[in-house]
Amino acid sequence: MALLEINGLTQRFSGLQALTNFSFSLEERELVGLIGPNGAGKTTAFNVVSGFYVPTEGTIVFDGTPIMGLRPHQVAGLGIARTFQNIRLWNDMPVLDNIRIAQSHWLGYGFWGAVWRSARYRNSEAAVEKKSREVIEMMGLNDVADELPKNLPYGLQRRVELARALSTSPKLLLLDEPAAGLNSADVDGLIKHIRWIHDSFPIAIWMIEHQMKVVMALCRRLCVIDFGRSIADGLPAEVQANPDVIKAYLGDDTL
Repeated sequence: MALLEINGLTQRFSGLQALTNFSFSLEERELVGLIGPNGAGKTTAFNVVSGFYVPTEGTIVFDGTPIMGLRPHQVAGLGIARTFQNIRLWNDMPVLDNIRIAQSHWLGYGFWGAVWRSARYRNSEAAVEKKSREVIEMMGLNDVADELPKNLPYGLQRRVELARALSTSPKLLLLDEPAAGLNSADVDGLIKHIRWIHDSFPIAIWMIEHQMKVVMALCRRLCVIDFGRSIADGLPAEVQANPDVIKAYLGDDTL
């Protein structure tokens, strides 16, 4: 059974149809790229899977559980984490707190537990602190743990966002253009970090990316989407030579 199974996904916004009968599957521990021209529907697919949109039609099953209509925190609780094309960090919270707050969905204590500092509260907070410190160390962020994200270079902000997603111990990590805005050196570092995460943890990664350097360095399989429809799915070399993919990116005159 696939870790993620999408069948016949359609997403409409008033008169606009962003996805049309989109189907896709992802196995455990796969690292797959989702590519396509701007406006093809890539981020819409991620937003539906992660609970930001309720699909108009179709089914999504994650690890055996249907997830259509679940809220983002419920999807995260099942084991799906994501990053965003535009970095979404809490800029007035230190890096450590950004990573801590991402784990709030499983704390398990209520309002009064926090007020009275119950044993469950103390144990949960200690576990979050421990996990957050571990992730910060793994991602090479020890020196900036107490810094505000807004004061960090862009490349480090990207790494903080990746660390925050990883801190939830996901089974599936959705990366939405992780290399966007990075310089060449930061892109090289990003490739190393993503490869290390994939090799070190029992995790599948589904990644949107426009930089072919990143895609070709990391992805074992590519899915190409255009006008909300899947037009190719296979090995990177096969996809590169696919006439439909060439047409989608470069137009009819190139064929």
